[in-house]
Amino acid sequence: MTTRTRHDATPAIAGDSSRPASSRAVPVTGQRGKETQAFGTIVRLPIALDGSVCADSVKDLNQILADTMTLRDLYKKHHWQVAGETFYELHLLFDKHYEEQVKLIDDIAERIQLLGGLSIAMAADVAETTRVVDQGPIDRPDAVD
Repeated sequence: MTTRTRHDATPAIAGDSSRPASSRAVPVTGQRGKETQAFGTIVRLPIALDGSVCADSVKDLNQILADTMTLRDLYKKHHWQVAGETFYELHLLFDKHYEEQVKLIDDIAERIQLLGGLSIAMAADVAETTRVVDQGPIDRPDAVD
């Protein structure tokens, strides 16, 4: 029977040279997974819609998704930056609308998946795709009293 020491039970800590290098975890970098579906393509699923109808619907829904994601972010921006006499009411209102947009985003993205498409997801792609233009400055505007 072997006795376990405190040293044996303690996990290795980054920079811990008390254990040999061969027994420490080393991340595997430079990996790239195989692409299973390219963006803009449709995987045929057992639904009663023609492939061209699915493709058109996915394209339109991705546009709506990008616009909805932009609106969601604008609601949160204004939620954080609101000021003035109606601060509290607007703060709550913007947060409520933000949460409603989050639900819509999930529903739209899931519908895109059900049609065999890929939903837009990354911020850079959303910014490139959206038709919503934020006319406001990055700074917080003065409160209107």
